[in-house]
Amino acid sequence: MPRFLATPTWLALWAGTAVLVAGVVVWLSAPTASFGWFAYAPLAGAVFNPVTHPWQQVVGPVLVVVGAVVAAFALGRLSVRRRR
Repeated sequence: MPRFLATPTWLALWAGTAVLVAGVVVWLSAPTASFGWFAYAPLAGAVFNPVTHPWQQVVGPVLVVVGAVVAAFALGRLSVRRRR
């Protein structure tokens, strides 16, 4: 097995990078909010709630942060490792 796949630190680096890329893809695939004109209708009983986010806008940044933390941890461990 190649050395870059054999150690847990390298596996953490690859997994963190994959999660980071997946988070960016999920975040960028989120539907955009439509900021159109809306009017106040005092006689209507409906309530307009503009603070609704699709799940991609919530999960995407979380995946990006988790992937970045795992990749940074793995890179930190690899940077102080002794060379043979």
